[in-house]
Amino acid sequence: MCRLCRISVVFVIVAGMAGCGGGSGARVPVNGEVRLDGKPLPNVRVTFIPEKGTEGVGGFGETGSDGRFVIADTKQGKPGLAPGKYKVTVNKGVLKNATGEEPVGAVIPELDLRDEFPPYYSSPADTILSYTVLGDGKPIIIELESKKKK
Repeated sequence: MCRLCRISVVFVIVAGMAGCGGGSGARVPVNGEVRLDGKPLPNVRVTFIPEKGTEGVGGFGETGSDGRFVIADTKQGKPGLAPGKYKVTVNKGVLKNATGEEPVGAVIPELDLRDEFPPYYSSPADTILSYTVLGDGKPIIIELESKKKK
């Protein structure tokens, strides 16, 4: 193989590696539907927050009129997440911290967020919702209840 060909091959390999994942590993599609009392829930924000041991920065998506969503990562806005375990929150999309201000930047689990939804659905610290992203392509169904059973 000529010297120029070897240099070209090395360049293509290095360029390909530089464009892969940005250090967050493989990304798999994450989509599904949010339902409230069995009916599609439109115009809400679904946020995936990585739990300890899960790579990546997490992500979010908005439900359409049919309650369906597609998750994109919070850092690059590209569809999908790294496989792993995530806390999940559902809220109206405009989050307010304890002082009533909108937080800037990525969702931070330690913030005390206020929302129309109860904290067990909307707060990263209190959510009862979780999901393990496997990459199997199956849509996620997030079932919410207007009156939580004790």
